[in-house]
Amino acid sequence: MKRLLILLVALSLGGMLAAAEHPMLLLTRGGVKEMKAARGSVPTFDKSLDRLVADADKAVEREICLPVPKDGGGGYSHEMHKLNYYDMYNCGIAFQLTGDKKYAEKVRKILFAYVDFYPSLDFHPLGLSSNPGRIFWQTLNESVFLVHTSVAYDCIYDFLSKKDRKTLEEKFFRPYADFIMTGLPHNRANIKMFATLNNWATWACAGVGMIGMVMGDDTLVQKALKGSDLTGESGFLRQMDVLFSEDGYFTEGAYYLRYAIWPFVTFAECLDHYDPSLRIFGYRNGILLKAVDALLQMAYEGEFMHFNDALEKGYSAQELISAVDIAYHANPSDKALLWVSDTYQHNVLVSDAGFAVAKGIRNGEAKKLQLRSGYYRDGGDSNQGAFTILRPYNKKLNSAVTFKATSHGLAHGHFDRLTFAYYDAGNEIITDYGAARFLNIEAKYNGHYTHENESWAKSTIAHNTLVVDQKTYYGHKWRKSQQTWPEPYYHSFREGLQMASAVERNAYPGVVYARYLVYADVPFLEYPLIMDLLKVKADGPHQYDYPIHYNGHMISLSVPYTRAVTEMKTLGSDNGYQHLWVEAEASGGEGTTSYTWLTGYRMYTVTTTTTPSTEVKICRLGAGDPDFNLRSEPMYLLREKNAADHLFASCVETHGKYDLQVEQSANLVHSCKGIETLLDDGSALVVRYDFIGGHSATLCVWTASADESLTHTVTLPSGESLSWTGVVDAKYI
Repeated sequence: MKRLLILLVALSLGGMLAAAEHPMLLLTRGGVKEMKAARGSVPTFDKSLDRLVADADKAVEREICLPVPKDGGGGYSHEMHKLNYYDMYNCGIAFQLTGDKKYAEKVRKILFAYVDFYPSLDFHPLGLSSNPGRIFWQTLNESVFLVHTSVAYDCIYDFLSKKDRKTLEEKFFRPYADFIMTGLPHNRANIKMFATLNNWATWACAGVGMIGMVMGDDTLVQKALKGSDLTGESGFLRQMDVLFSEDGYFTEGAYYLRYAIWPFVTFAECLDHYDPSLRIFGYRNGILLKAVDALLQMAYEGEFMHFNDALEKGYSAQELISAVDIAYHANPSDKALLWVSDTYQHNVLVSDAGFAVAKGIRNGEAKKLQLRSGYYRDGGDSNQGAFTILRPYNKKLNSAVTFKATSHGLAHGHFDRLTFAYYDAGNEIITDYGAARFLNIEAKYNGHYTHENESWAKSTIAHNTLVVDQKTYYGHKWRKSQQTWPEPYYHSFREGLQMASAVERNAYPGVVYARYLVYADVPFLEYPLIMDLLKVKADGPHQYDYPIHYNGHMISLSVPYTRAVTEMKTLGSDNGYQHLWVEAEASGGEGTTSYTWLTGYRMYTVTTTTTPSTEVKICRLGAGDPDFNLRSEPMYLLREKNAADHLFASCVETHGKYDLQVEQSANLVHSCKGIETLLDDGSALVVRYDFIGGHSATLCVWTASADESLTHTVTLPSGESLSWTGVVDAKYI
């Protein structure tokens, strides 16, 4: 709280001192002067400026169009108003960098068109959002509009007459900012939205604060920072305290950090120009810079990992251009940011920050980003679970294993506690569905999340974790789920034997389950082995489902199965099960059952302890989906009925090579022959994995405490003694 009070005092004293000079947001007078002088000598910046000026030229020639709002994302009215704010943004910056008044005049004309247009608007008629906008179907887009338009207004501020500025501010900008903060007089719904702690409110605070800076209205800046009631219980600073853990993890996950980081760093950059003495990038030990680093780490092949409501986006997204450029401008010692920009983005902001990045690239300062294993705690107090990434030490192995044991993730979270995913050889192997949405494709539910996002994508069965009694935990109520979270047990990035683990006590009444996920370099295997122990304890019998969602083509199942050839049934009637067609069924094998699939040019096999009473299901997504909103993806599932305590002991083996070009293949048959639980006494788990050639890997996990200093000795039922130090060890033969 002390750091907040100090910063707020500094803001109230220092903010207005710098408010008179324009441009002052993403561009500064000194920066513009340097960019003009360097024209033709900084290639990346020159190309980015050329693209922006070309877009500004198109905007100048384009007829101004302000359609009556009626469409959602991707619809005509939505896209035209979105184009207007991009046109203003591009023209404003082009005016600063070229001095050509035609660009400033275009911004002026668009703004005055909105002066005449905006007062006539009520709430957007689409009715899909609980926080509707006026120009756009949701208030979020209104805020994004204001962020971009604030930059344009800043760039042409001195070009406009005092009369023009007064008209624009009184008739457009102040009513617009007031609407974002409070809504319309007959419906003040936006009050709640502006005071929330999520990415919507971040955009809202950024927009209100940035227009306040341009207008010289420090009260608006203070409301953006401390909330509209100025108590500090909401607002930009509170968001930085609550939405990020100390490790930079954003509570809604990587995909929404990708989106939220844009207003976070943009507003911070503007604040840094507004009053450098605030040291906003040092706030909370540099939390925004940590967040950018965490975001870059939560990616595979430059694409963000697909947990929570996620779509396919990565380092090349426009939001990341802002994040990378502004983070580097704030911390030029991080040369990996230059590499990300040069390798994936090939574009920079036309701003002071983008110019700094372009100069660093030109000077050959870029250093390759080193992806690493990482442990990212969740929650403002860093006590709401964690997200773990396990990566091989051998850099020739392009792989990653993720383990999610975080808080729910607010409204964009999924019911997926203790789920895992696996990436290898450039592919997502064991998958997370992400979001059921066709962004800005109007024909698909106006570009909004489809109904199947709730009925499938968020459900527990849609993830690689335990499902009890075919239920989505907490009755699919995210606010209840948000109140509790898993307990991280132990993690280790020890070379050759990495581990992530956690315990879940609250998802299902009377059921406690723990997962110990190990990523091991096994001396007799070609690739690292994933060993997975999912242990369940309950106060009575239940049905336990162990699903594996994968990307690839089924190759073999180690037990006989019956394929549905002419007709299929669904796996269930609700909780996501209604969306799964049962393609084949089998009974488990005595001891273990193995399932193999092909992805790309490698084979992958999951082997799990089973008995003949274990039910095996091979399923495919797509049932109960009349509008073809779901992707047709496969799932392998093991089911144990009438069980109280149970251990799913599994391994995921990467093996073989399948080269269709030269018609060669090798090691297409998995090596794991069987899995046996040697000890499960409440304090220790000892599981032996047997492989061809007489080899074995014995995994030893101490489950009673996570003290790394303790040495444990256990006696197996066979009379053999085993000893190890720390929580986890593996012994190979």
